[in-house]
Amino acid sequence: MTQTTSSQPRHQEDYDVIIIGAGIVGSMIARELCRYEGRFALLEKEPFSGFGVSKANPCMLHSPLMFPSGPLRTRLSHHAAARYQKLADELDVAFKAVDEIFLAFDSDHLAKLNAAQAWADGHRVSAGHVIIGPEKIRQIEPNASKKAIGALYGKGISGGIYATEWTFALTENAVQNGLDLYLNSAVTDIKCKGDFDFEVITPGGRFKTRYIINAAGLFVDEIAKMVGDSGIQLALTKGTMLILDKSASNLLGNMIYGTYGKDHSELVTPTAHGNLLIGLGYFTTPAHKADTAVSQDKLQEVLHIGKKLVPAISEKDVITAFAGIRSENNMAAGGDFFINHSKTAAGVIHAAIGSPGLTAAPAIAEYLISLLAAAGLRLDEKKTFKPNRIGWRRFETATSDEKQRLIQSNSKYGHIVCRCEQVSAAEVIEAVRRGADTMDAVKHVTRAGMGRCQGGFCGISVINYLTQVLGVIPSQVTKKGFGSNQITGSAKQV
Repeated sequence: MTQTTSSQPRHQEDYDVIIIGAGIVGSMIARELCRYEGRFALLEKEPFSGFGVSKANPCMLHSPLMFPSGPLRTRLSHHAAARYQKLADELDVAFKAVDEIFLAFDSDHLAKLNAAQAWADGHRVSAGHVIIGPEKIRQIEPNASKKAIGALYGKGISGGIYATEWTFALTENAVQNGLDLYLNSAVTDIKCKGDFDFEVITPGGRFKTRYIINAAGLFVDEIAKMVGDSGIQLALTKGTMLILDKSASNLLGNMIYGTYGKDHSELVTPTAHGNLLIGLGYFTTPAHKADTAVSQDKLQEVLHIGKKLVPAISEKDVITAFAGIRSENNMAAGGDFFINHSKTAAGVIHAAIGSPGLTAAPAIAEYLISLLAAAGLRLDEKKTFKPNRIGWRRFETATSDEKQRLIQSNSKYGHIVCRCEQVSAAEVIEAVRRGADTMDAVKHVTRAGMGRCQGGFCGISVINYLTQVLGVIPSQVTKKGFGSNQITGSAKQV
């Protein structure tokens, strides 16, 4: 991927549209916008796309019936699985189709599920959900709790992705279609010179633009203030997730919910790459926007949720834990998305997206572009748009014959860097060559370091390949950008 970063300052670059924030929503917007003629840029404060909210969530598509209080998010979440499947084929990234099962452990909960089904049918957002009994639950998921008295079952309507892998693919394809991508480019100020006339200021340069899309995630309120919209406020909550070793992946094939609501969620689900994930417990209030600390009591709470839904889950299978922060805005009722034009700066559109932003991202992108058109942006389809992006062959998922052919074509496929995830040196080298220039970036797009040892064995090899491909010394390699250097010096010779 060809990237432009703040280490290559640009002064007074002139764009039609600047998108702020390269999470799953911003990246999706950038790729969709590049279908049209124009000069477009995507600014991201992190050293890699998807390093903010996007990478710290279950990465599962949610049914619209989980969010009945938000009409916009309900509408934009409809048919998400079909949208993602099409994109996965075009972008050559992983998408795992799964069914969703809402377990009921008492008659009151079962009545609520019946009401949810009726609501979904009445609003035409159901995809064939049906109430099933204990026998059918065991047939579909033999390891689901035998205490469940019934369930709401939706077939073929959900799925899993890995958000950072997807943001990488989306931005890479957008760059192939003319996007300018600026990483390490935090927006520090925006000068409003008039309607449809802005100067966006970053540490690495200043950019002129006619339109701005504010898709800055947890920082959407701060960007809004820069253009005079001080009314947007965010309420933040934090949830905890556990990842299980792939040896436990045979315990479950579909997404299972227990109870859920505004204050908590009980979930066990397969991920796009085969692990099981448990989450999210009762939500807490983070101390600040970067507070992703995980406490011991939350670990136990989430593990208890996993065992409640799938009793065969063992704490011995837990390989890592993480926390994610989600937001609700004060501009839309019922926890809905707020996607609208600025009240004070013509040409700016704010996208305050909470749950289920990942689910709705493809439709959000289309909706935002329609708002750009309504604001006056001319949209002429680009005849040279290339929808397809080619990734690289994954050694782990290749057949035996394919592995032999891969090794014959490139001997680096014969060197396994990450034994847990069967990631070859060829994949690491290709990822670095295409823009993954930190250890976490390599981890998120190749899975080297995602296994049970969490990089204990492969970490030093990844550092070595980063130094070789980037032409830097080991002490310059970082985990996730500035201030996270992995090697600070050499051991004393004896």
